[in-house]
Amino acid sequence: MENNQESLSLYVSKLIDVCKAHKKALLTTVIVIVVLAGGLGLYASHKEKTLQNSWALFYNAQLALLTQGEQQAIEAIDQLEAAYPNTNAAYYARLMQADLLFTEENYAQAADIYKELMQAKNPHVRMIAAVSLGGAQQAVKDYASSIETMQNFIAQNPTSFALPQAYFTLALSQELSGNKDAALQTYKKLLEDYTKTYYGVFAKDKINLLSK
Repeated sequence: MENNQESLSLYVSKLIDVCKAHKKALLTTVIVIVVLAGGLGLYASHKEKTLQNSWALFYNAQLALLTQGEQQAIEAIDQLEAAYPNTNAAYYARLMQADLLFTEENYAQAADIYKELMQAKNPHVRMIAAVSLGGAQQAVKDYASSIETMQNFIAQNPTSFALPQAYFTLALSQELSGNKDAALQTYKKLLEDYTKTYYGVFAKDKINLLSK
């Protein structure tokens, strides 16, 4: 027992000596750790505040659209994007604006926003924007661009939830552009992979029509 105590005392004594010899370095290390921990805490707090505030502005934009009208909603979206650019709230607010323009048949303006959102950091937003862009291009009768957009999307997103709509838009643009054979093949693909969905039923009717 006495030997153990002596060994422990010797260890503590040596540790104190080491600390004294490296007092400045140890003090610097402690300061760095404290500053780093404090910085991470501030960053986490700032990130959480940004998240809450950005979605609050998104809610305001939705409320403005429902109660005040389109112009007020767009102003609220602009305010959100200016205050919190490249946040999910800003991305989805722009999607809302583009979808609104699309439903009002302002297809070219909607397409411009969809193109911008294809550069978003959020992959889900990029996928929605790409498929929506294909539909907007089709609506302005730019079938070649619509076909290219959808073919690129399908190649780059082989497991996307939006594939049925992508194939649907692709097939319809191919048909409208006069490429009956390509449209027929895409409709067959759509029917084969998504038989029991709306897209599959639509594709079946189209196949019967184009096969005559």
